[in-house]
Amino acid sequence: MEVKAKRDGQGEYYLDIGPVTLSLSAQVIKALHTVIDQRLNQYSEQEAAALDKKYQAYKVLATKMCGVDDRIIQKFAPQVSPEQLVTIVRLAEGDVLLQKVLKNLSRQNRRQFEDDYAAMDKITVQHACLYMEQLVPMIKKAAQEQRELQQNV
Repeated sequence: MEVKAKRDGQGEYYLDIGPVTLSLSAQVIKALHTVIDQRLNQYSEQEAAALDKKYQAYKVLATKMCGVDDRIIQKFAPQVSPEQLVTIVRLAEGDVLLQKVLKNLSRQNRRQFEDDYAAMDKITVQHACLYMEQLVPMIKKAAQEQRELQQNV
């Protein structure tokens, strides 16, 4: 069902819901906005538990990236967005991945990463999960390259 909201020349608010048109006052629009905002930002306990489970799994995955060879980090870091790189470094336990990323970036990229890392100090769990979901294919590729390196040694 399509919902449209519009305002006429006299300041009246109209809400079109399919074949029905409602005329609403400004107070009702504000209350409706508040209710919709609350509902959209409200999580059930199941959703919160699922998000936390995902978050914990991504933390483990990020920590495993600490064991990846420097050559793979050199290829991996420039391929991902700054948000994704900051997220994976922040999720990893300790400073091992941070130091590894800093060591394997060029001087200019290192300065940019340090700025991004400082600026993005408050990433939400939802954003962290979103960025990590986007990173999973690249992490799998990096893991495959790591296995190949270990087999060739």
